[in-house]
Amino acid sequence: MLGSCFRICVVGFVIAVMSTGVLLPGDGWGKETVYLVFGGDNSYPPYEYLDEHGTPTGFDVDITRAVAREMGILTSLRLMPWNEARSALKAGEVDVLMGMFKSPERQRNFAFSMPHNVASYAVFVPEGSPVGSLEEIRGRRVIVQDGDIGHDYLLQQAEPVQIVLRENMHEVLKSLAAGEGDAALLSRVQGLMILKAEGLDTIKPVGPPVLQQDYCFAVRKGDHRVLSLLNEGLSLIKASGRYDEIHDKWFGAYRSEGFSGLELLAHMAMVGGPLVAVALLFLLWSWSLKRKVARRTEELSKANDILSRQIDERLQAERAFRESERRYREIFNTPNDAILLHDAGTGGVVDINRPGLAMLGYSRDEILGAGFDTLLSGQGDSTGEKAMVLFQKVAKGFPQVAQWEGRRKDGSVFWVEVSLKVARFTDQDCVVSVGRDISARKEAEEKLSQEKERLAVTLRSIGDGVITSDVSGRVVLMNKIAEKLTGWTQAEAAGKPMADVFRIINEKTRKPCENPVEKVLATGNIITLANHTALIAKDGTERCIADSGAPIMDRTSAIVGVVLVFRDVTDENRMEEELLKARKLESVGVLAGGIAHDFNNILTAVLGGVSLARTRSLENSEVHRLLTDVLKACERAKDLTQQLLTFSKGGAPVIRVASVVDVVRESAGFVLRGSRVRCETRFAEDLWPAEIDSGQISQVAQNLILNAVQAMPRGGVITITAENHFIDATRVGYLPLKGDRYVKLTFCDEGPGIPEEIVDRVFDPFFTTKKTGSGLGLATTHSIVYKHDGHIRVTSTPGRGTCFTLYLPASEEPLPEPLEVQPELRVQGQGRILVMDDEEMVRDVVEGLLLSMGYEVLLTASGDEAVAVYRERHGGPEPVDVVITDLTVAGAMGGLEAAGLIRQWDPDARVVVSSGYSNDPVMADYKAHGFCAAIVKPYTHADLMAVVAGAMEG
Repeated sequence: MLGSCFRICVVGFVIAVMSTGVLLPGDGWGKETVYLVFGGDNSYPPYEYLDEHGTPTGFDVDITRAVAREMGILTSLRLMPWNEARSALKAGEVDVLMGMFKSPERQRNFAFSMPHNVASYAVFVPEGSPVGSLEEIRGRRVIVQDGDIGHDYLLQQAEPVQIVLRENMHEVLKSLAAGEGDAALLSRVQGLMILKAEGLDTIKPVGPPVLQQDYCFAVRKGDHRVLSLLNEGLSLIKASGRYDEIHDKWFGAYRSEGFSGLELLAHMAMVGGPLVAVALLFLLWSWSLKRKVARRTEELSKANDILSRQIDERLQAERAFRESERRYREIFNTPNDAILLHDAGTGGVVDINRPGLAMLGYSRDEILGAGFDTLLSGQGDSTGEKAMVLFQKVAKGFPQVAQWEGRRKDGSVFWVEVSLKVARFTDQDCVVSVGRDISARKEAEEKLSQEKERLAVTLRSIGDGVITSDVSGRVVLMNKIAEKLTGWTQAEAAGKPMADVFRIINEKTRKPCENPVEKVLATGNIITLANHTALIAKDGTERCIADSGAPIMDRTSAIVGVVLVFRDVTDENRMEEELLKARKLESVGVLAGGIAHDFNNILTAVLGGVSLARTRSLENSEVHRLLTDVLKACERAKDLTQQLLTFSKGGAPVIRVASVVDVVRESAGFVLRGSRVRCETRFAEDLWPAEIDSGQISQVAQNLILNAVQAMPRGGVITITAENHFIDATRVGYLPLKGDRYVKLTFCDEGPGIPEEIVDRVFDPFFTTKKTGSGLGLATTHSIVYKHDGHIRVTSTPGRGTCFTLYLPASEEPLPEPLEVQPELRVQGQGRILVMDDEEMVRDVVEGLLLSMGYEVLLTASGDEAVAVYRERHGGPEPVDVVITDLTVAGAMGGLEAAGLIRQWDPDARVVVSSGYSNDPVMADYKAHGFCAAIVKPYTHADLMAVVAGAMEG
């Protein structure tokens, strides 16, 4: 009411002055419009906070708006956490803080208006707390708002306290109620309001009020112009009574009603002073113009009404304009994106918001009128000329979106995404461009592109096939190896079910295997395929594969797909089968060698005794005939043991450079003599020599040709080819060969072929499908080829025949010249022979054979005895002329060691080595080991005679 009375008096005063001709200063409508950004705490009720709709409200907000209306200030209100608000004022992001407690420390950084409130702080504690005042918080945990005056106060105190910081006053009291501190320091009125609103009945203030501080507007240090506006506005709203209305609205529950005596006197002075002045003027006017009262009163009343209406209309229009301008500026500057208004004709900038200025680094005055040549980098598509082409389309009403390289004032370049649209204003057509800095996005896109390229290069470089799928089991990506193995291209396979592209079966049962993608998706685990898994390509090609599958997970460990990694192991499996077969043959060979050695010792006694008996029988007698048959049987037994020895580990080949053609032709002619099978040969004219043991390879050829003859009992053709074969080291193959030059031999027949179920067993020892077969022919063949560092394989088509293919190491040396035939030596029957053998029956038979030849015989059972006898006889009247020693002696010194000791005593000693291992390296190269001759068990009377005679003469 006092404010209304004051306004009436002022209007009356104006009328009185006008009536007497007094001129008043008229500067009310020409003031410059001021735009200010006010900041504050977003959670500091009742002073300033955001309501449930996010709208700024509170005592400070209402005071700010009242001052702005009085002073014609356009405002923008921005509430945020208190610490951010303080930092924003320091950085110039806001112009004014709506409320800040004044203190000497804060005055070093900020300037303060006259106070618009005075508040006190209090210590709040939980019920039952021993703390009763501010002095009793020493050494305790005290909760305060970060950056609040209470926080500043605690930092300046000498008493040690443990400060616990929270973002706002609500959090301060909630934390205290939760037991996170012993006490809290905050505004008393605000604390009481929060306790009531939050229902925190267990918290209460204690002790007398503390920290009574002025609560003011705060601006940056030295901003006197803004400070003057705020002080003037505060004075006006206090004088008008608007301040009291706002204060009662927010703090009425916390102050007494009515006026104090001083306030009443002040209002009386405010009202009475102008009334006295008006009265004096009125008396003066009445005295001088009393005749014109009646006439002028009516005129002045009408003028007063007109003037009042004009004033009200103008005030309302100006307030509406200011509000509209404020809203426009707030909307214009609120987005984080840059907003520019361009002249639709020239493209020059006519307006720009604050984020735009921050993005480009220009001031408002510098950027106004600038064109695209200034705004863009001038590189590529980001030139002023190309931008104007796009701009003209926009000006014609066609919105556009572009990505350009912008250029800041400092010359730095950045990527910006710009949306352009024409806007029609009353006085001007403009194009609105909204720009967003996408440099980070572009950088991320570039990194993603590089990452994709690295991934693609990696996938192309991996030697295994890689296929990825989504969670529905459909193909997403596959590399080149996967395309090659499956027969599907990436374009063909994309989006198809994995089971259609990655078809796998069990190669043994021929049944489809479980889809690995479904298994990984169901279990979430890494899996591997079972053995004997075959991949069926698009064209029907079948390959053995090894495979693993794993889930693809995102950052949250959720499965987003499956990756399969697989490789072709067909060649590896074949090599493994070959190596397994070789190991199997080797293990059986050890057994076969032992059997053959022992059998040869027995056969030596039998063959020697029979041959000796045969020499002593009449040539045409029945006994001679029977003994001849026995000798033939022994020869067959000898051949059998020879096969066992060749198959065994002890049968190492004696490698010589030889012609494969000669060996094969000789073997074919021998086997096919008298058969119904015809042989066709196809030998390369430039065939390389081979590094072979001719005897063993002859046995291989005979075995293969004999098998072909037996497969064609009604006759047919066996085709033998020989050609040079070079293996490229860079080629991935399945031949387990070490070198690169080989002679390739192929033996093909026209027989019924080998059934598929047994073709892999034909090289197994003792495996045969013939009633009279031993099962050692092909096993021995495989063993011989293997020991030549070669390879043999078989292919067969039932009903069309069988082919055996051999690879034998080729030699770079030429074929040796043929040796001259040596004349047959004759036995003289004189001399002393020392025989060493651990088998008694062998010693007895050899003794009988030598005695029949006229030699004197000395017998020993071990190498030690033989050395001792030789030393004893050496240099005496009856020395030993020839020593025949067994190579291997169980549990005692063998022939090789004994021969070495004998030659130490007598370098000219003549020592003959004898063994059941015909293919032993010592037997094959006896001279290199100090022997003068070698004889293989079992041997006949004639064999022994020839060897001894040669040794005696040598």
